[in-house]
Amino acid sequence: MKIWYSPYQLSPKGLLNSKVREKFRKGALLRIRFEDDAVGYADVCPFAEMGDRPLEFELKHIAMSKPSNLGARSLFFARADAEARAKNASLYDKTVKIKNHFLIYDIDRFDIERIKKIESAGYSEFKIKMGRDIAYETEKVEKLSNRLSNRSRLRLDFNASFSRDRFVDWFDKNQKWLRPCLEFIEDPFGYDAKEWREVSEKRNVAFALDLAADPLSTGAEGARVVIIKPAIQDPAKIFDKFSNSDKKFVFTNHMDFPVGQMAALYTAQSFYHEAKEKILTCGLQHHDIYENTEFQEAIKNDGPYILPPDGFGFGFDKILEKQSWHEIG
Repeated sequence: MKIWYSPYQLSPKGLLNSKVREKFRKGALLRIRFEDDAVGYADVCPFAEMGDRPLEFELKHIAMSKPSNLGARSLFFARADAEARAKNASLYDKTVKIKNHFLIYDIDRFDIERIKKIESAGYSEFKIKMGRDIAYETEKVEKLSNRLSNRSRLRLDFNASFSRDRFVDWFDKNQKWLRPCLEFIEDPFGYDAKEWREVSEKRNVAFALDLAADPLSTGAEGARVVIIKPAIQDPAKIFDKFSNSDKKFVFTNHMDFPVGQMAALYTAQSFYHEAKEKILTCGLQHHDIYENTEFQEAIKNDGPYILPPDGFGFGFDKILEKQSWHEIG
């Protein structure tokens, strides 16, 4: 197996969440020639603030055949891409349309007057990143909630930035206006199965488990929804673990490069037929959170639905050919 990489930087237009302070993210595209001479592409985009190792570590351990979870998933996607390209086939299922929420990653910069236009495009779920300046954010989210139609719902993501007591105090003060339009709260505070369960049940509020804890080892106790990030998690193991539960699932990207975004879409489509009743509106669109790239321009959308790029495998054929590739020694 031979591995090449093409480094890139993603430049956020604002703060991605309450934990991120970096002005850009470093990642790399991978081009891998497997033992059968099939060539596939994938993305490796570490999110250091969310627990990933630096890019140099990821590339080194991929080359050593000792990849992290992130690296292992990149290899998995590169193989899927290679097999599809060998058959001159696309990986996307045109019969499956995955609906996505609208991501508001920086409520400070968001013009709430846009809500009606966004709803008219077909969006009915809005995910909002919280936890940087909670007083200001709360005020603005309340104003936004007053502009929502009756069918729209909010998903608030705290990235486990609160303590239990601080979250409870915040929720109790704001539940009157929030509850009618709230779908769930993601990673409300640091994960503790007993505390999540008690707070969720006592206040009848749905929690979603993302990166606050590993759903496989914890059983996602206290959470009604499990967030699945195909870039770092194996969805097959998660679905197998919760096959007999009433938990719901939301597929999201890793705020990664467009190739990684499309790998997440492909994964969500792969599980749709067998588990569509358990899959909620997903979070696979970026909504212009980074400065634009040629790769991002290749991804179109029809409101909350992604229109994948043309080409074989994950697509992007002509753009990938133009990249500068370096062999990993």
